[in-house]
Amino acid sequence: MCGCNSGEESETEPATQATTAPATVAPTTAAPATKDSADGQGYNYVAIKKKSGEIISQFDKIVEAKNFNGTIYMKLGNDFEYLSSKGAANSNKHIDNSVNTRFYIGGITKQFTAAAVLMLSEKKKLSLDDTLDKYFPDYEAGGKVTVKQLLNMTSGINTYVLHNDITTPSNYLIGDLDEKVKEDNSAKENKELILDWIFSQKLIFAPGTKFDESESNYFLLGEIIEQASGMSYADYLKTAIFAPLGMGSSNFEPDEKMALAYDKAANTKSLNYKGVGYSAFGMISNVSDLLKWTDGLLNNQVLAPASFKLMFSNQVSGIKDNKISYGFGVKMNGKTAFINGKYDAFGSILSYNTDKSEIFVSLTNYTASDNKAVRDNFKKVLQKYSA
Repeated sequence: MCGCNSGEESETEPATQATTAPATVAPTTAAPATKDSADGQGYNYVAIKKKSGEIISQFDKIVEAKNFNGTIYMKLGNDFEYLSSKGAANSNKHIDNSVNTRFYIGGITKQFTAAAVLMLSEKKKLSLDDTLDKYFPDYEAGGKVTVKQLLNMTSGINTYVLHNDITTPSNYLIGDLDEKVKEDNSAKENKELILDWIFSQKLIFAPGTKFDESESNYFLLGEIIEQASGMSYADYLKTAIFAPLGMGSSNFEPDEKMALAYDKAANTKSLNYKGVGYSAFGMISNVSDLLKWTDGLLNNQVLAPASFKLMFSNQVSGIKDNKISYGFGVKMNGKTAFINGKYDAFGSILSYNTDKSEIFVSLTNYTASDNKAVRDNFKKVLQKYSA
């Protein structure tokens, strides 16, 4: 799940008997659910509450029909929650997936990188208008590209990871990078190889003129965070975000609680090498921690109001012929912030309304499990409850 690509909608399929019940997995603050209509998607929450058992059963059938293995959580208002955990995190040790299972979260990493940049901007440690030559003086195009253009994907810097098809694990390092990056290298060595490759490339368009989802943008932002903070990227996130929000399962190092990848493709292995995913797609987390993240972010525990507005405003509205609404590290659809992606066998979605009325998070370690298809079908079930 390197990037934040999205797949096509899928139709709901018939399925077998329901197997999953709702459960509260972490404290989240949502919009009031007692009125007849709500902000965000405009659901009739009273009707949803009355029909919660029926909706849960329908969701279970979708999960079964899609043969989804992983963990799914959805919350609407204060009165509806859904949780499903299926499949093995480690079949050899007989460990099943759960809300505490740690997965690579891929492109969701970008939200944390963007927030970290904005936090440093608030402290006057950097400016969004800084050009890259301030941080990379030897970069030929450094004087043409700003930090803000990295954040909103309009830099023109070529991606170091190719994305072929969101439904398959076919993303891989570009060109000869896949051969140069080594499993036995340190994170520093692999990062230097990727930086050298990025800086050797010509811009693919004039900065600020087009939108293009390039992993290189957020990789470079990790380096800028390190220079501006005087800390490693991982340590800055731990100090500024993870620790204050109680995200004790989030970091960049796999351990025994980490889900294994099942049915992965051989050419994606290098994406998990040390230093490769980094600030673009290298973070490891679980459903519980991602709920703490959204709770803290939406309750003004992370960003000042002005920075929050920037992150969740369409930053590419002036780009000609661009049909994407993109903030900083997130796609936007009205009040809904959304990012998903897939690499290796791992896939993820984190979707939430900025008015706190809805949240959906889904993580998988199985190639065939399609997070977006499940979410799309859940939304179809909920259409009949639109206010």
